[in-house]
Amino acid sequence: MKKNKFQLKREATYRKLIEAADKCFLEKGFAATTIGDIVAITGHTNGAFYGHFESKEQLFLHILDYRQELSSGWTETPKQYRPENTTLEEVVTISVMRLQEMLKGNENFKNWILVLVDFYMQTKHKPELHSVLKNKYQEWVAGIANFIDALKEQGWVSQDKDSHQIAKLVLAYNDGFSVNWVLFEGPDPQSYIQGLVRLLS
Repeated sequence: MKKNKFQLKREATYRKLIEAADKCFLEKGFAATTIGDIVAITGHTNGAFYGHFESKEQLFLHILDYRQELSSGWTETPKQYRPENTTLEEVVTISVMRLQEMLKGNENFKNWILVLVDFYMQTKHKPELHSVLKNKYQEWVAGIANFIDALKEQGWVSQDKDSHQIAKLVLAYNDGFSVNWVLFEGPDPQSYIQGLVRLLS
């Protein structure tokens, strides 16, 4: 069914608010970002914001979905290559670069894990929000497990490896590396890839 002008305008406003908030959170953090900061970027009013979201916290949960939507399909990247002419390190590098490009949109994209921690700390008195985060964590793990399954399918990773368990380790490794990189600017990106390869091997 074709959408009318009102529906299209509402969807466009929603998208602009999401994109602006994502940018603000990455630059300033969750706590320091105000609704005023977000609407100032889009040119909308606070009323427009509350027409879509009940609170900044609810908006953040929508951003989790938005970022997942942006990265849709990255786990299929290994299926475009073969072990005969591409090493595990090369296909992991290609896949990680693709994921970063899909999520980038902002030079501060590496700050995401710190924004997530900031959100957690600011909402620790709201268990219902943490329940949503835990569910999202399971979705992230499942996505990485799909990536590992694709590597298995193509022959880079042994079939006897537990994809789900390795995915949890990969996510923990990625988060720790990201925090270290943002705070202390090291180690170098190649070390990150080599660490992922060791987890997968």
